[in-house]
Amino acid sequence: MAPSIHMHFLLFSAILLCSSVLVQSQVPKNQTFQFINQGDFSEYIVEYDANHRIVRTEEDTFFIYPFRLCFYNTTPNAFILALRAGIPNDEDLMRWVWDANRNDPVRENATLTFGRNGNLVLADVDGRVVWQTNTANKGVTGISLQPNGNLVLQDKNGRFVWQSFDYPVDTLLVGQSLKLNGGKKQLVSRTSDVNGRDGPYSIVIDKKGFTMYLKTAGKSLQYGGWEGQGLLNVSFDAVPEDQSITSYELTLAFGEQQQLSTPTRHLLQSRPVGNSRGIILKKLNYNATYSFFRLESDGNIKVFTYYTNTSYLKWDQTYAFFGDDVRECGLPSKCGSFGFCDKRMCIACPSPKGLLGWSESCKPPAAPSCNTGGAAPKYYKIAGVQHFSSPYDEGQGPMKVTDCRDKCNKDCKCAGFFYRGESSKCFTVPVLGTLIKDVNTSHVGYIKY
Repeated sequence: MAPSIHMHFLLFSAILLCSSVLVQSQVPKNQTFQFINQGDFSEYIVEYDANHRIVRTEEDTFFIYPFRLCFYNTTPNAFILALRAGIPNDEDLMRWVWDANRNDPVRENATLTFGRNGNLVLADVDGRVVWQTNTANKGVTGISLQPNGNLVLQDKNGRFVWQSFDYPVDTLLVGQSLKLNGGKKQLVSRTSDVNGRDGPYSIVIDKKGFTMYLKTAGKSLQYGGWEGQGLLNVSFDAVPEDQSITSYELTLAFGEQQQLSTPTRHLLQSRPVGNSRGIILKKLNYNATYSFFRLESDGNIKVFTYYTNTSYLKWDQTYAFFGDDVRECGLPSKCGSFGFCDKRMCIACPSPKGLLGWSESCKPPAAPSCNTGGAAPKYYKIAGVQHFSSPYDEGQGPMKVTDCRDKCNKDCKCAGFFYRGESSKCFTVPVLGTLIKDVNTSHVGYIKY
């Protein structure tokens, strides 16, 4: 039977309605832009001794102090799209707090495009898409940089369709979270060289808690963190202390499985609260809403706070995980690639001839050949020592020290082993780094050479 006129009318009306919805969900033409990475660099000084250009649009959507969207480069013709934090008039070192394409830089004349379909796209000069928000035809009608440093794409009702806060790299801004489900669950350091790609350190939400790892030789070694099984998210925040407008607490809030309905930003006590808890990192006597929590290239975690009551050096380091006498020797890179540390000081360079004076040239011994049938490697012994990862791994065993040695002999990646005499536990390691002085002389290190 042929369709009736009424059915045709209903179908035509539905098409008109859908078309209307699609039109309404597009980005207004005067809100679209294409920025070409070219022209003069900004005169203000920034981290990593970088050159940078500020992304400017006709509407200047990204003009929100203290944050600006920029392209920066530390090597010629290799640019990162990033967010800069800092107020230029203060002439202080500005910081990079988020980036889009750390491991895939673009060149001069690359383009950043925000089209009518609502997708934000970074393309290299040859047209190759390097990074995008993947928000085409998802109802995006506008883009803005929020006062807290969150770059967002929103729909006509103001709902965030995409936000940079969901994609942290090595930094958390105030109010930003890591999420186990439906979001990013780790921060990754940048390398200390000029390229600044992904580094070997990470801090991850995992079954242990909020855990710091060094990845080396295909193995992840824990070197710090906060215990907390069942974490769903970790938020960094700055909140008024006792509702005061002049005093603030910098806090890590841990949202756990039993408290799914409780907003994380309110779990700010330094003691357990139900099944959720928070850690106060630092109490400050001034507004700390412009702060950031960062995993540094050396593996340390630091918090920097923008201090408005001085005319210079406004980014103040207000917290460091490895920042006291007890803990600082646990930083894997404290003594470079190798060294013996006690009370924040690198006191010796271990060698087959004993503990020699430490300097930055101290290096672990060359790895012996792994050719089958060769002579067994040798070891020299250091009494009263633990590896930087020893506090977080009790080792294997019990076993004899000779069996522990054999275990290291058979592993070409084993740089040495650490033996606990009282428990007969064996701990083999692929990298040495900083060795920590231990008052227990039955804790012994054996360095392969």
